[in-house]
Amino acid sequence: MGNKEQIVEEEIVLKIYMHCEGCVSKVINCLKGFEGIEEVKTDMKSNRVVVKGQKADPLKVLERIKKKYSTNLPRKQELQINIHCEGCANDIKKCIEKMKGILNVEADMKKSMVRITGSLDASNIAETIRRRLGKHVEVVAVESKDKKTNSNKKGEEEKIVVLNYPPQYSAQNICPNQIFSNENIFSCSIM
Repeated sequence: MGNKEQIVEEEIVLKIYMHCEGCVSKVINCLKGFEGIEEVKTDMKSNRVVVKGQKADPLKVLERIKKKYSTNLPRKQELQINIHCEGCANDIKKCIEKMKGILNVEADMKKSMVRITGSLDASNIAETIRRRLGKHVEVVAVESKDKKTNSNKKGEEEKIVVLNYPPQYSAQNICPNQIFSNENIFSCSIM
């Protein structure tokens, strides 16, 4: 009677940037039906997600989160804008901060640069600034959101598929012999 096996649940703790309730619900929905996961707890203040499950594989959980949730990762972008006074810098900051998906805006008057952290595309930000403020904007640098990793495993090489037209033969357009022609019914041919 004293041989009760206690089921030990594994806890997987992940640090995920969540800035709103929408992000929290995305993480929960992403992990809700995954194999081996029994409970998902999120803490938005400390940016932590605790996943409980007996058969939950940490690597598979991490890959699932990366694939489903991290499509709109915040990127660092730099724009070059002519900033000649503090008023221009404040106008640009206000204009950019009103956009959805922007986390941080820093204006540097000496270099005439604006550093933006957010999930919006730099070309969209530049177009909005041109439209609202009438200032010339150039995209200087964008941190790529897909960092290339060496995902090739041992013995695995990329296969290059080349599609070509089938070979063309020169005998395609040769006219048939007139002996076998049925166009002239009065001609006589001996075979």
